[in-house]
Amino acid sequence: MKDSYRKFLVITIVLLSAFLVVVVLRQITTKPGLLVFLQNSGPDFQQTTPDAVTLENKPVLTKKDVTILSQLNDEYTRISAAVMPSVVSINTAGHANKRVRDRFGRISTLKEATTGQGSGVIVSREGHVLTNYHVVARMEKIDVRLASGRTLQASIIGTDSALDIAVLKILSEGPFEAISFGDSDTVREGNIVLAFGNPFGIGKSITQGVISARERSISDLQGALLQSSAAINPGYSGGPLVNIYGEIIGINSSIFTNDEKNPGFQGISFSIPSNITKRTFIDILERGRPIRGFLGVSFSPLVSAKRSELSYQKEYGALLSDVGPRTPADKAGLKKNDIVISYDKRAVRDPEQLIGFIQRSEVGKPVTLKVWRNQQEVVTTVTLEEFNKDLATVPVSRIGETEQILRTMGVAVTYLGTQHRRSGISGVRVTRVMEESAAEGSIKPNDIVYQVNQYRINQPNEFYDLIGMEAAKKDTEIYVIRNGKVFSKPLIISKLEL
Repeated sequence: MKDSYRKFLVITIVLLSAFLVVVVLRQITTKPGLLVFLQNSGPDFQQTTPDAVTLENKPVLTKKDVTILSQLNDEYTRISAAVMPSVVSINTAGHANKRVRDRFGRISTLKEATTGQGSGVIVSREGHVLTNYHVVARMEKIDVRLASGRTLQASIIGTDSALDIAVLKILSEGPFEAISFGDSDTVREGNIVLAFGNPFGIGKSITQGVISARERSISDLQGALLQSSAAINPGYSGGPLVNIYGEIIGINSSIFTNDEKNPGFQGISFSIPSNITKRTFIDILERGRPIRGFLGVSFSPLVSAKRSELSYQKEYGALLSDVGPRTPADKAGLKKNDIVISYDKRAVRDPEQLIGFIQRSEVGKPVTLKVWRNQQEVVTTVTLEEFNKDLATVPVSRIGETEQILRTMGVAVTYLGTQHRRSGISGVRVTRVMEESAAEGSIKPNDIVYQVNQYRINQPNEFYDLIGMEAAKKDTEIYVIRNGKVFSKPLIISKLEL
């Protein structure tokens, strides 16, 4: 043991001596060595004489070289400076009911605090603010933050949940800086627009784009929307979409996405046209509620088989599948299988566009309709009435073979909820699949059906009409979204054998 200890001590002394010799030699020769390395400081290569540096102080191009772009840049700045004082950030707080299950399986309801945020725009010097209904729905406290940084309380004057519009009033004395409404009917594809909002609560922001399309529809309740390429993200809801004159031409409402779990901007955003929002605003202030025009019809897809049956050669128009009794349509003499081809001297492209025309029309004012009936054009006049929920349910008469087809298919559907519509998802939701039906095993409850064969659908009667017309003639392709996932390939239901 002593020999081993003696050997270890000798080796240690030798190593330490060698180390000290190396250190001394390094210091004498002024070369960096192990100590420098251990101290994490390498050789000093710092330059003692600085190099001459000449930075460019002029742009590659001058203002004269890019005159138009320079003017455009200045004009964007002027528009932003003019509009921004009228844009507000909205913060909300409230409570929501939450269902919980205890360890014994019993379900109880608890109140849970919730918060939200969005945007709005001041449209009157008295402090009236336009925003989306979904921004303030079921909220107990609403605060608006002005461009100056002041935070003021606001109250709800009225709402239109179908159009997703809410009118607020700032509970402080004005005057406030407001901007005017523009004429959304004069908007054309390619027009430059700017969207204002408060994305993700990070602060007021501006995005720029162009009008991509007009009279878009993401549901049967919201027709004639403006589609733009201006980026709209969560928090932009309720903010204004303005033209180059700083006028409101739309209220930011939603984005298009087929991913309901992770919605995000994909280059397609929708805004409620200013003419519709202005009319709703005035109705709420004057009558305390929105006044919506009512015709009293339901529609069917204008498929080739139906066009051939009715001897109608054109591909545009709105095919009436039912006309409700005692409705304005009934009083005007409209009939099932009429094809509305013009409304107030404007061509009708499809049912969604017709819905938009109706929404923008004044209640009580006669409107000229041109319809295709019995292989000829017929002109009639209809006077829209205020929406009547008692007359709005149009009886659907599906008898004989059609009823048998629907029963054999075995799928019941309903309208999509508000959350889906606000996300830009179109289609219908499956509520039930009957046992031993053709669809059992393929389609499931809560599936969202957005297309049948080559036809996009927005409402239940479109789904039923397509199934009734085609399912017994050929295989049916049904496109679905399930649990937030879009199926790239359709579900195939074999031709029904009746």
